[in-house]
Amino acid sequence: MPIVVDVVSEAKYTEWVAAQQKEMASAADDPNKVFTLDELVKRGEKVYMTNCAGCHQPTGKGLPPAFPALDGSAIVKGPKEKHLATVLNGRSGTAMAAFGAQLSDADIASVVAYERNAWSNKLNDVIQPAEVKALRGK
Repeated sequence: MPIVVDVVSEAKYTEWVAAQQKEMASAADDPNKVFTLDELVKRGEKVYMTNCAGCHQPTGKGLPPAFPALDGSAIVKGPKEKHLATVLNGRSGTAMAAFGAQLSDADIASVVAYERNAWSNKLNDVIQPAEVKALRGK
């Protein structure tokens, strides 16, 4: 297997690394990518632990009444469009923040898929980034 080594300046190398990182990030967040349920749940668990577990707890049991449980909740087990809208836009008059501005379509699709398939919520729902993108457009 042939190997090529290019010797470049530090500035050129830094530019190359940034381009590679941008390419990898855009491929992972392509709103047209179709994910499997396993891919969504794996990614969604990471997004959940970073953004949601502080309030709703890693177990999904929440800290009622301020932070309701997601395990077995009517929102999580209800229509996925309503669940997606809650994550995207938050809930007025509650502590539920809107995540639409800070999470990508792929991250929102993943975290909602995770919540709908974690704990006792075994809905087998697959949510694709294109669905999130379509809701943003409304």
